[in-house]
Amino acid sequence: MDGHDAGPVWYSRWFVATLTAVLTVVFALSAWWSGDLDGAAPITATALILANTVPLLALRWNPLVVTLAFGVVYPLWLAGGGDMGRDGHVLQSLPTLVALFMVGAWARPLWLRAVALAVPAWMMGAVFAGLWDTDALDLSYVALVFVVVWALGVVIAERRAYATELEATTAELRAAQHQLADRAVADERARIARELHDVIAHAMSVITVQAGVGAHLIESRPAKAGESLSAIERTGREALSEMRRMLTVLRDPDPAGPRPGPQPGLDDVAGLVAAAADAGVVVTVETDGAPRPLPPGLDLAAYRVVQEALTNVVKHAGGARAQLTIGYRADELVIRIKDQGRARRESPVPGQGLRGMAERVALYDGTLETAPEPDGFLVRARFPLETAEPGAAS
Repeated sequence: MDGHDAGPVWYSRWFVATLTAVLTVVFALSAWWSGDLDGAAPITATALILANTVPLLALRWNPLVVTLAFGVVYPLWLAGGGDMGRDGHVLQSLPTLVALFMVGAWARPLWLRAVALAVPAWMMGAVFAGLWDTDALDLSYVALVFVVVWALGVVIAERRAYATELEATTAELRAAQHQLADRAVADERARIARELHDVIAHAMSVITVQAGVGAHLIESRPAKAGESLSAIERTGREALSEMRRMLTVLRDPDPAGPRPGPQPGLDDVAGLVAAAADAGVVVTVETDGAPRPLPPGLDLAAYRVVQEALTNVVKHAGGARAQLTIGYRADELVIRIKDQGRARRESPVPGQGLRGMAERVALYDGTLETAPEPDGFLVRARFPLETAEPGAAS
């Protein structure tokens, strides 16, 4: 009722006001025609009743003025036509009741609802002050009915406001859930991209090196070339198997179907070392400290760091040697890969591989160091072991 209501709400209020006015007019004319407006001049009584319906038509635009207008028209009836009988009393009260209900249910701001109570309040005050010559008990009943109807409108308004607030909160929660779901999908896509890159890049690096070796030795040393072909086949099969396992995870789970195998971890680095050896890189593995079980996600992240680092050694320092050290400290896991190939003056151009390593390590609140050294290149990743879940410290 602030002049900015939605169309359907506006029409509902207009309909209520118009219907009340029309019904009041019809009943008033019927009562006048049948002579039920006792004790009052018919024209005067009917005119007062009709006058009481007019403010209803303006209730939407200015509820305060309309409500106060009823407080003026109703006393005029008490002063000039109060002896119209029961029918006149009911007809005269009906528009006021509807107005009070509508103000209680729809008026904004809220203080307008309280102003509506001034109508029954000053009616009672005027009677008890002796300003009107009417029965105080009868008017008390009328004022009480006015208050009850107004209160009913207020209750309905509060319930409607609560429902609107609840609906808005629900919409916000749904939007937040959609955002979380979208973020989860984006994170999962990024994770899958990292996984695929690690698997494919490692396999293709080994396959490329082995293919070059095989092509070079196919005539002079066919047996050695055959070993290269076998290494290519084995590496390709392992890569396909790991990609198949990742794709199985992406599908909808089927309780009756095959379950994906376990994710690789540091216990599986022997396969990476063997693949690097097939590509001509001899890797020495050293364990510093007592190995212990690691959270599955952290174990996989450490494995991928080793995989990417050895892949870079194969690509950039072929024929070199590398040292892999897995350090189990009291509060952290340290992965160190140092190759002894030709020194590189600077880090390789950051690509998906190094970026993926950095993201994996950061996911577990760790740190990654990649730096050239005089006789090779160093990769060192540190994972705090007190962080059992990704991003727990953030």
